[in-house]
Amino acid sequence: MTESALLILFTLAVVAMIDYLPRLFVSSAKKTVKNLERRGKIPDFLIMPTVYGNISYLQNISFLKKYADKVLICTSVHETPEFYSDLRKACIKYGFRYAKAELPFANGKPIKNAYTIYAGIFKNQDKLRVPKDTPCVLIDADTYSEQNVNNLIRTFKQHKLDIASLRCEVAKPKTTIEILQDFEYTLAMDNRRMDPWLTSGACNMAKASVFRHVFANHSRFFAGGDIEIGKLAQVMGYKIRHIPFVFYTAAPDTFKQWFNQRIIWFAGGFRHHVVNLTSYSWHHFFMLFYNSLIIYLLLPLRWIELVNFPLTLLVLIGLSWVYLAILIHGKRRWRKEYLLLPFYSFLQSMIILPRGIMRYCKLAWTQRSLGMLRYDLKAKNVGTRILFKTLNISSAGMILYVAITFTIARLGYWLHNGYIMHFFAK
Repeated sequence: MTESALLILFTLAVVAMIDYLPRLFVSSAKKTVKNLERRGKIPDFLIMPTVYGNISYLQNISFLKKYADKVLICTSVHETPEFYSDLRKACIKYGFRYAKAELPFANGKPIKNAYTIYAGIFKNQDKLRVPKDTPCVLIDADTYSEQNVNNLIRTFKQHKLDIASLRCEVAKPKTTIEILQDFEYTLAMDNRRMDPWLTSGACNMAKASVFRHVFANHSRFFAGGDIEIGKLAQVMGYKIRHIPFVFYTAAPDTFKQWFNQRIIWFAGGFRHHVVNLTSYSWHHFFMLFYNSLIIYLLLPLRWIELVNFPLTLLVLIGLSWVYLAILIHGKRRWRKEYLLLPFYSFLQSMIILPRGIMRYCKLAWTQRSLGMLRYDLKAKNVGTRILFKTLNISSAGMILYVAITFTIARLGYWLHNGYIMHFFAK
């Protein structure tokens, strides 16, 4: 096999593993804490789901009512009278509280999403009515847990954490697309042992004072707003760990819903890994190399290589199944739907990704914001800030240099030796 063929195989093999590439080096001891299971005094905490638009989106009431006096439903001041009426009835019936947040505007319209709502709620501490060190669990309105949340709070306090990522899994997967997502979610949550700062939008937790500080600096950008919480907290110096406390969340149950959701996800990825390439990406070198370089910046090259060497896909399918067998061996039951995982990954890394870039541009125009990350570094001295800026610029420059030079070199090769050029030459 030629050197060019080997290079293509290597590049595309890595890309094909976008959703289930094995993480070979997982340092779990320092970044994961064990759940405590014990009885005793019920600790103070808040569970804070967001609901807006329609009260029917509040689908986890059976879970919330177990902790009724700890629930604060978060919404905006821009809902309909009918919505507020339904919300008040639900709160009276189940013993919940609710709070309304002021929202920022763009193009004369309120920017309404979970992050603008949380930012508005935490900005006004009086709406929380709890001490600043109270643990707050942020969850989606369709997310729940079958475990005792009191134990989660005890674990959080026992280890003196400031913020934590939690384990989020697909609730009762039945359809093919749900089963594929379940596999993806499981692997992603396993990797949180290494990267606890990757906070999930479906569920994460922190002290009230930490959330207030983080959301005061949050971009309020919807795409990628969940990971932004953990990334800001980490850079600003808060103690963050992963707690393997399981929450279940609803996942898209049709291909169309999944496709549309992933466009938003990749819009967020583009914002984090390309637009914010100079924003502390060096903190997470694996992410910097894998996402910024291989996934996003080498997208044009991947298509060039694929068009000129299409048979690579057949090899990659077999290689993907080998990786898959290694990943599930002794860990989970085999399901026939897993044979579709190579195609599932290909759709995301090659088809959905460019749609995600276009969606980011649309969101940036609508919100009049690029979604740049902002950090409060007042606690850092001048020397440290200069060092950080130097590392930010140099690491981003290195990635851009490699992406541009590698793409130009391969493009030059295929212009002289490519399948398409030979076709037109005839």
